[in-house]
Amino acid sequence: MKKKPSIHTIQILLCTTGWEEQVIDKRFHAIAHIHNVMVKHAKRQLRILSFHTGYQQMRQEYITLLSEAKEAAKKGRRLQREKQARKTELSNAMKEIRLAMGLSDFSFRVYIKKCQHRFKTCISSQQAQKEASRVWRGVEKVLFGNGGRVHFKKFMDFSTISGASNKNGVRFYREDLSITWLGLKIPCKRPKKDSDMEYMTESLSGEICYCELKRQMFPNGWHYYVTVYLKGDAPKKVREIGDGTMGIDPGVSTMAGVSDTNVFLRELAPDCDRYNRKIVKLQRELERSKRTSNPQRYHPDGRLKKQGRGKWVFSNTYLKKQKRLKSLYRQKALYIRVSHKTLANEMLRDSRHFIVEEMSYRGLQKRVKQTERKEEVSAIPQRDGSVKQVRKFKKKKRFGKSLNNRAPATFLSILEQKALFYGGSYEKVDTREFRASQYEHDTDTYKKIPLSQRKKQIDGHIVQRDLYSAFLIKNTDKDFKHPDREKCSYDFQNFIVLHDACIQKIKQTCTANSCFGF
Repeated sequence: MKKKPSIHTIQILLCTTGWEEQVIDKRFHAIAHIHNVMVKHAKRQLRILSFHTGYQQMRQEYITLLSEAKEAAKKGRRLQREKQARKTELSNAMKEIRLAMGLSDFSFRVYIKKCQHRFKTCISSQQAQKEASRVWRGVEKVLFGNGGRVHFKKFMDFSTISGASNKNGVRFYREDLSITWLGLKIPCKRPKKDSDMEYMTESLSGEICYCELKRQMFPNGWHYYVTVYLKGDAPKKVREIGDGTMGIDPGVSTMAGVSDTNVFLRELAPDCDRYNRKIVKLQRELERSKRTSNPQRYHPDGRLKKQGRGKWVFSNTYLKKQKRLKSLYRQKALYIRVSHKTLANEMLRDSRHFIVEEMSYRGLQKRVKQTERKEEVSAIPQRDGSVKQVRKFKKKKRFGKSLNNRAPATFLSILEQKALFYGGSYEKVDTREFRASQYEHDTDTYKKIPLSQRKKQIDGHIVQRDLYSAFLIKNTDKDFKHPDREKCSYDFQNFIVLHDACIQKIKQTCTANSCFGF
């Protein structure tokens, strides 16, 4: 398989004036209009396709054959030759129908030309085509993935205007660190530190692929940046990299790592609640302001009236607080990312090779489909003074809020990127086959325990469940399918020493021990 060429980016702040900001704001309005026009066209074509009887019949037959192929693959077999030929025939026939309806990336790029011509002084042809391709990626998820439907976007949700080359739209000039964009010439802000300037100069020495204009909300308004995409790897910073191997047991809110010389048990983004409190407080202020400015849209008891479309009135204070809210979301996301990079660098100083248990965080976001009752009985007092014994329903919500605050998948992607960049490795073990949380190496048995039980007794020692799972993952076999019992027995005493020191340090320094089960 041919390896894709590596690309790195560098983001530089633009020194814009008030007039230039007004022009850029107008162009973001234009790209928002182009995007929503493309979404409207996509929704119309998808609706027509949903009423196409022949296509839907072929789709149902194709899904049946696809499920049969998956079942055969689980048994180590192949689908019958006649069914495989029929599957290919259905795929080609459905593709022809989609192409005839204009459901393809190329057709979307052609369709948007007429709309882009109205804004040719604001948006270049490549920028409009790039936005059409973004809409097509959403349509692909609806057609071939798990996407529900494509959505319109509000103006405040547009943060980037991307191009396809450095010869059309936003052009970057490395000689004087400036950009030009359809009549605008804006200088970039130079770094104050000499080390940052050297890194920027070395990073910009590669071939420029294309540029992207980006805006971020701050308390005083939008700040504009240019993101330059260049071929090749980014310059390597001077960093101490370990030579060991670390096993990682990822959780929803924590990361547990075990190597030969160190043990990590960290809470991801521990100060995230500080931003959440500010966000909740500001959201309540916005809700009160909206209700005060639009009393006619609410019932006396506070419920919203179902009167369909209508114009909402927002005060200037509301609009200012709305910008502050968007700025808080930006600060929260930036804090989470910086916190993840700091932890990843700390792990890299200890180890170069990482073995991680594979986790499906997307599945943990979804609500439980089955409705079940609890095993224990609850006493419910009645109005007549009696008590009724009932079994309450189990909650269907799962880990959506925690995943939003902690972003564990983002941390793992950062760690993988850094490990490979510095010449290490990043391997995954199959969760279902490995079963790290159930295995006990002293008895060589698998024992299922409830999620609420955070401690285990192994070989006469009390160990933290996540750290012990990370220890087993580090001592995996060559196939990354099962723990190597001989390795576990050999390294267990060293692990116990590091484990006890880590637990003692956490209890002395950390205040939020609920994530670890202490």
